[in-house]
Parts: sequence; structure tokens; C-alpha cells
Amino acid sequence: MFEKILCPLDFSDYTDEIVKYGVSIAKKFDSTLHLLHVIPNLNYFSPYESFLTPENLVVLEKNIEREIKKDFDKVIEKIDIPVKTSIRTGIAFVEIIDYARTEGIDLIVMGTHGRSGIEHILIGSVAEKVVRKSACPVLTIRPKEKNFRMP
Repeated sequence: MFEKILCPLDFSDYTDEIVKYGVSIAKKFDSTLHLLHVIPNLNYFSPYESFLTPENLVVLEKNIEREIKKDFDKVIEKIDIPVKTSIRTGIAFVEIIDYARTEGIDLIVMGTHGRSGIEHILIGSVAEKVVRKSACPVLTIRPKEKNFRMP
């Protein structure tokens, strides 16, 4: 039923919890597990246009990719199934949906909470946008520490 499962990761505190769900489902369905991280387009967030010349931007993105690969390695060492990793640059929900479409993903497993603060206020919930726009089913995982409280 689910041949390819995608877990988009932001490497927040809840990454391991989300990956456990993806791994569990992948084992049950003998699926391929895909891990994806999206680097925000740095041009959108930087007031330092003079610093971010095309040459500096390339160097900065390569440094970020190197760190992300280290983060992927930390996640993968805890997984006992083969995984496919990918790094993209852009708007997170757009890249997640595009990756799912181009790779023929059957299920997306992602957290409802990740990074927070001003990024969440400005960009909104990535999970909400993926749920609304994805062509395949999306399983959202609410981390155990995040309890809903009525005002």
C-alpha cells in the first residue's frame, strides 16, 4: 500500500520521534523511507545583501549542507532500514510537495510542531500547508510534549 514514505525533517527536538513513526510504518509495509530537509532560501531572510554575494551564498549553502549531512548521519545511525536522503533549498511546504510528486511518494509522515518563534509566525505551519496541498495522504504526529490546552 505504501511503497515510498517521506519524512520531512527540520532537525528540531522532535525529529527522532517523527522518524520512529516513519520507520515503523516502512517496516510494516516493506517501504522505502525517504528523509528530506529543506534549507530556506537565504536570499529571502537576509538583510545583508552586500555580504551575500553569489560567491558567499554558495559557500554558505555548502557549509549548511555539510552540517545537514551530519544531522542526517545522526538520524540514520539509529535506523535499521535503508533510507534515501535529500536536501533541497526553497520554501519548505512547496519543496516537500514537489519532492512527494516527483518521487512518487505514497505517504508523508511529519510533525505538527518543529521550529517555532518568529519563523512560524512569518511562514505559518508547514504541516498545515502540506496537509492541505498534498496529493498523497499525510500523517501528522503531534509530539508528546505538545499538549493542547483550551484557554
